[in-house]
Amino acid sequence: MAARGLADLQRLVTDVVRLESPVTEHADVAAEVDAVALPSARGMTPCDRLEVYRTMFWWRHLSSLEEDFPTLMQVLGGKDAFRELATHYLTACPPRTWDLQRLGADLPAFVAQHPRHGSDGLAGDAARLDWAFMEAFDAPDAPPFDPHILASAPEDAWPGARITLHPSLRALALDHPVHDLREGLRAGQAPALPTAAPTHLVVHRDASCFLHAVAIEPQAFALLVALREGAPLGEACETCARAVAQDPLDVGVRLGAWFQEWTARAWVTTVTF
Repeated sequence: MAARGLADLQRLVTDVVRLESPVTEHADVAAEVDAVALPSARGMTPCDRLEVYRTMFWWRHLSSLEEDFPTLMQVLGGKDAFRELATHYLTACPPRTWDLQRLGADLPAFVAQHPRHGSDGLAGDAARLDWAFMEAFDAPDAPPFDPHILASAPEDAWPGARITLHPSLRALALDHPVHDLREGLRAGQAPALPTAAPTHLVVHRDASCFLHAVAIEPQAFALLVALREGAPLGEACETCARAVAQDPLDVGVRLGAWFQEWTARAWVTTVTF
């Protein structure tokens, strides 16, 4: 056999550790391994040595995904069904970074396109919620809101105000209240799967680094999304009104209560006039 360069050897090891079954069950791959690797001093064959890494690859990555996607695992029916999906996912979307926090980044999209689960809206919602928790956990922090910013702001400056939201905040429009399912699992319960119901959620990390999923009304959700996308407050109120077929003045009336709640929950970090 011709001598292999380092890149070829690295590619072979990568291919081996991603095999879904033991190396010895793949005769052509096993022959390649035997040709380029040595037995260990303690008597392990070349295939046995690489089998250690192959086993650890699957154990570590599957375990990490199980920990990160508890709601999806429950919706799919438990660990076995989840591991089958996760194995397909890791085969199609192998890790691109050492950071296990990013391992499931493509899983919601993978579920949405999966031949078996793509039409299951509950599974799709569960995957999106679980990943939102992962993103919120790993997001940067921001200084707390300073209410003194508002003291000198003239009333006519508010329509042009830009509101910055906490980096951990994730807004989700779902078809199922899967946050209740996740909360029940966290509490050690065995909750029933939720039935379909339009649900608007905000997932965020509080000052104590606890993660929360808070249901909000559709009008507040539409406004929050517009603000997060950078619209000034007046424009965001108009966008919200159009989205929910409501008078912008009605949105303005409710804005004060929403703003109070959002600052209390530390969703707002600053207001720029």
